[in-house]
Amino acid sequence: MNRILVTGAGGKVARSVRARLGELCTELRLTDIVPLQSTGPNQTLHVADLVDPATLPALVDGVDAIVHFAGYPREAEWPVLLDANIRTVIHLWEAAAAAGVQRIVYASSNHAVGYYARSERIDHRAPPRPDSRYGVTKVFMEATASLYADKCGLRAMGVRIGYCGPEPLEARMLSHWVHPDDLAQLIEIGLQADYHHEIVYGVSANSASWYDNHRAEALGYKPRHSADPFAAALAAVRSNDPVAERYQGGSFAAAGHVGDADRPARAG
Repeated sequence: MNRILVTGAGGKVARSVRARLGELCTELRLTDIVPLQSTGPNQTLHVADLVDPATLPALVDGVDAIVHFAGYPREAEWPVLLDANIRTVIHLWEAAAAAGVQRIVYASSNHAVGYYARSERIDHRAPPRPDSRYGVTKVFMEATASLYADKCGLRAMGVRIGYCGPEPLEARMLSHWVHPDDLAQLIEIGLQADYHHEIVYGVSANSASWYDNHRAEALGYKPRHSADPFAAALAAVRSNDPVAERYQGGSFAAAGHVGDADRPARAG
């Protein structure tokens, strides 16, 4: 692969996989809204605000694939999310399709399905059940990616990332933690595998996982890490909020939840 563009390249998750992505291409084109520091010999750095569509043509010119991490990474009021997580998606997919980009691998989130109860095990076919405004923006991105795959042939793989870090930090993460090495493997699969539009779960081989990740496995995913060794130490590290403990989205589901904690679960 000649050129890969990474958006949101200064963020924690992007930084954790940049080295591996650099091995897959001649030029790793990095962009963020803030200045970046190079960490590899084949990296080029670009400061850009994707809310401005005029910044996109030069960024995507000659690019074979995009790894999209840019966006506001937590719950916020609508005006913040509309710019950072909605308009940027529209502008990026429009520019990518116009430039003939072959595929986009993008960071979706477990919060796109965060109002499923923890007692449920779901796969990529589960209807969206966002737990927050932030989760809604991830559902929007998945729908946009599906549209452009069907309409324009722009392949895309959405990775519903859980918590990405060296190790899980609380009991909830025993179910949705992903080691950076495993996430990098998933992104590499997204850049190289044969597919149309896919949704996979960005989780390691956790026995307590809420997700049936067979689509990722069918594409070649073989996670090397598991949260299981941390289970005993983290078993008691839990929230005191009944909504956070009931639903997969945790504190995102609990924030602003009004009334009956069991209402979403009863709705099925």
